[in-house]
Amino acid sequence: MKRRLFGRPLLAVAVLGSACCSDSSEPLYKDVSQPVERRIDDLMGRMTLREKIGQMCQFVGLEHLRMAEQNATPEEIRDGHAQGYYPGYHSTDILRMAEAGEASSFFHVVTPEEANYLQGLAQKSRLQIPLLIGIDAIHGNGLYSGATIYPTSIGQAATFDPALVERLCRETALEMRAMGAQWTFNPNVEVARDARWGRCGESFGEDPLLVGRMGAASVRGYQGADFTGTDRVIACAKHFVGGSQPVNGINGAPFDASERTLREVFLPPFRACIEAGVHSVMAAHNEVNGHPAHGSKWLLTDLLRGEMGFKGFIVSDWKDVERLVDKHAQVATEEEAFIRSVACGMDMRMHGPVFIDVIQRAVEQGVISEKRIDEACRGILEAKFRLGLFENPFVDAAQTAELCNTSEHRATALEAARKSIVLLKNDGALLPLAAGASVAVIGDFAETPRYQGAGSSAVNSIKVDTFLDCLKDSGLHSVGFAAGFDRQGKPDDAKKAEAVALAKKADTVLLCLGLDEIKESEGLDRADMKLADNQIELLQAVQQANPNTVVIVSAGASLETPWLAHCRALVYGALGGQAGAGAMVDVLTGKINPSGKLAETWANAHADTPAKD
Repeated sequence: MKRRLFGRPLLAVAVLGSACCSDSSEPLYKDVSQPVERRIDDLMGRMTLREKIGQMCQFVGLEHLRMAEQNATPEEIRDGHAQGYYPGYHSTDILRMAEAGEASSFFHVVTPEEANYLQGLAQKSRLQIPLLIGIDAIHGNGLYSGATIYPTSIGQAATFDPALVERLCRETALEMRAMGAQWTFNPNVEVARDARWGRCGESFGEDPLLVGRMGAASVRGYQGADFTGTDRVIACAKHFVGGSQPVNGINGAPFDASERTLREVFLPPFRACIEAGVHSVMAAHNEVNGHPAHGSKWLLTDLLRGEMGFKGFIVSDWKDVERLVDKHAQVATEEEAFIRSVACGMDMRMHGPVFIDVIQRAVEQGVISEKRIDEACRGILEAKFRLGLFENPFVDAAQTAELCNTSEHRATALEAARKSIVLLKNDGALLPLAAGASVAVIGDFAETPRYQGAGSSAVNSIKVDTFLDCLKDSGLHSVGFAAGFDRQGKPDDAKKAEAVALAKKADTVLLCLGLDEIKESEGLDRADMKLADNQIELLQAVQQANPNTVVIVSAGASLETPWLAHCRALVYGALGGQAGAGAMVDVLTGKINPSGKLAETWANAHADTPAKD
């Protein structure tokens, strides 16, 4: 039976039909037989200045706003970063802006019902320009509950298989479109040069060549040849540039490097994505040799567009335009920050109101040229035309779940997880384990797996395998499970004693260690590269009780390994997605030969890395 990928809900049809002109007076920009460039020219010729600037405005989804309005304190609304607060505005104000054609894009939209609702609002506007729905689909469209969850980017990089990465990004695009999203804020092609940086798991590692090839494969998977069609999405190469070697490893801290380092290490992956046709680029939080990325004409216009030949549109990161005032101290007011960012080459502001009024006044007063607004508007409209949104902005919400996490996509997730696993030590050929061998499973990660990042790489999966569940059909004999340690690093002698006692009962110990989300995330960086002290102490105690100890690490970044002598085998599973636990069991039992290779150096100590304090 053939399944319709997209269909317009009846309510949406009524809204659209009531607003459309008759066939005889259909404007050229609505004629699908016309070339995209002609359609853009026709539409822009009909748009007011305010409508053009409206195409530069992005907002968080209305449901996200409504949740914030219900749960936030006045202080959080004033100062909050992680939620979508618009002080002085209510969600109903944003609704009216969408109806007036003063909103171009929404993000943090995680259901097809909300995506359709928002598109219906845009269809009430004068020109019926559809919305571009963006989402953090970093390793699958993970904010939608029901999507396929693949390994995070650092695990994908460990496969050294660009064709596989292209395929899983292709599948992610299909699941995004089924949910009503058309724009992923991925790939992250920053070259990770400091393991303390909390976003290493979102990156493809430390090698510019590997990062560039994986980034380009991602772009091809998401966009296809030119992102034309209702089964494609546009990619976003981020963050331009240098945020992955910040001072002291702190996300958003300044990046200082020679021009040679910038050109030889950090720019090549972006160039690879541009050559692959990436249609959007996100600016970095940080300063680059003293230039705040969001307010630098040299970076955004002269370098990215002029020298590197980028043809798409540039989007800001979350509230980073405003940080030209309070963080970078480049301008005195937010209004000046908006004007500076647009003048320097920023095409879409993430996120919020006020911007449209400021930029309109700036153009009317001659501070910004209307040509600059036209340049920004054109790239955004091109995406909407090529993605087929003018013909059908809606999706069939009844079919979304059926089109996500399919058997084919689950098979890809498993293949990617298997190929991402890296065998780092195997003294005496302890692995693979023989059928029937008795094992003691120790470590909280075996029961509560770490399969994702946090912040922009967080996911909302409905089904993730646990290591304990996957062992049941492995042919191994489990003598029991002990948590062994407190995940937040607090000493717990009782848990450690239970684990040591269990270790003595088995042929082999499978010790599941790692880093918790609180240790590595967008905006949460590590002070060092160490495992928590309580995990190292547990490892030492367990190894004394049973020398046949296999350490299984779940983490998005590399670790110091002075404890390596306390285990006979070490296996790194990165953050393996929904199939990571099953893939790990397949490796331990010899069903699959571990083929992954590190994309980031594991040093004995942080002092051995090139990162500077």
